[in-house]
Amino acid sequence: MTRVVPCRFKLSAVVQFAYRQRKSLAAIGLFAVMVALLLGGTQRVAAGSIVSGETRITSEDPRQLNFRISIEAEAGLASARFNFKVLSPTGNVGGAGDANFIAARKTDVTFILETNTSTRYIPVGSEFVIWWELVGLDGSEKLTDEESFIFLDGQYDWKSRTQGQVTVFWYGNNDSNADAAFEAASATIADGEALLETNVPYPVKVMVWESESAGELARQPRGSTFDSQVVTGGQRVAADLIYVFTSDVDVVRHETAHIVTKVAGDGPFTRIPAWLDEGTAMYLQKKVSSNYDRVLKSAVRSDTTLNLRSIQAPVNEARLVNLFYGQSWSTVEFMVDAFGQEAFSELYRVVKAGSTIDGALQAVYGVNQDGLYNLWRTENGLAPIDFALRGTVTPEPIPEATRIPLVIPTSVAVAPRSGSATDVGTDTNEAPLLNNQVPSTGNQIQNTESDVSTGTIGLIVGLVTLVVAGTLVGGALILLRKG
Repeated sequence: MTRVVPCRFKLSAVVQFAYRQRKSLAAIGLFAVMVALLLGGTQRVAAGSIVSGETRITSEDPRQLNFRISIEAEAGLASARFNFKVLSPTGNVGGAGDANFIAARKTDVTFILETNTSTRYIPVGSEFVIWWELVGLDGSEKLTDEESFIFLDGQYDWKSRTQGQVTVFWYGNNDSNADAAFEAASATIADGEALLETNVPYPVKVMVWESESAGELARQPRGSTFDSQVVTGGQRVAADLIYVFTSDVDVVRHETAHIVTKVAGDGPFTRIPAWLDEGTAMYLQKKVSSNYDRVLKSAVRSDTTLNLRSIQAPVNEARLVNLFYGQSWSTVEFMVDAFGQEAFSELYRVVKAGSTIDGALQAVYGVNQDGLYNLWRTENGLAPIDFALRGTVTPEPIPEATRIPLVIPTSVAVAPRSGSATDVGTDTNEAPLLNNQVPSTGNQIQNTESDVSTGTIGLIVGLVTLVVAGTLVGGALILLRKG
């Protein structure tokens, strides 16, 4: 705290000085200014102060984060607000909410942030920046220094290793899997950059769990039926973050490849389709499971393969998962083998520059998605399809703006289905961080950036309604007078 010297000594010295120079107007002016400054300084000190410690963060359940900070406020707290940002190489997302505390001179301020709900998903492994806004009952204010931390699954004691641009997190006696994951991720970044002629310009994080069930609470569910029928080996959950639930290094390669494909192909208004994304990720694996090859060959024999336009997004039917991955891989392998690596990387560049996938294919290969599908069908012994005759050509989807890149998807509704599949690795669809609900703890979260509120819209609608109603009533009165 600032040390304050009693005012009477300073004031008496000023008075004596001014008295000796009482005939000098300058001295009188100086006296007035000094008294005002001293009184003003005394008033600011009297307003009290707020002292805070460092924030304590816990997460025994990775579906929520608990924040606590100790406060000493001379007059007690009037309000406390928690602020956070989740950092991402493609754009930060954040929010704020009112914190809980007991009005006392010394108190703890707490805030609970729900991280995995139907409207908000903040992945384990995300990097946070947090700070508090504190206001005392006497009007004193304090804005704490920013604090940074990595959000880890508090069920486990994590270790980490960083070399180059890759950091791997793991726990327990899982060192060998962590080392294998590190080597696979580093190698795949290099291989993917060479294939797509691009560069991943930011660090990459790999979270390694001992099993899928061990990481269950950290994952966002895609529906109980789907999750029960599909085994997930890994996920890319952010532009710079992947999850691994198995010792299979090809899962690590697959998920790391998704980081490279995003850098190479996703632009401000366009994204590469799922068949190209997943096919490239499988192409960058060292080997592909025989399950995918078997299912693909069966579909070719029965002529039940998937039109490329039907797999712009990952399939949500468990029975089609293996065929989706197998055909996507086969299509990409055909493109590279038949037309070369340079054309393949050029396709990515054209999409990233803003072209639709049909436009990019036409520019690089001279065919659209239907034409590419027919070339692939011919290569696999199937007759080409006359899409114009069948009337099955689907219009190009309208390009959408890049979503906030923190991989915070809304929940996916999945209807009951039959069948089973193995999901070698999924790439979570990205969507904005949604802060429009009140968590069960009562802490209200608000977006740092918001659109026009529903209350404002309601007010406008209400005013318009009143004007219309007034006009109708006025017209009715006029008619009555005329009658």
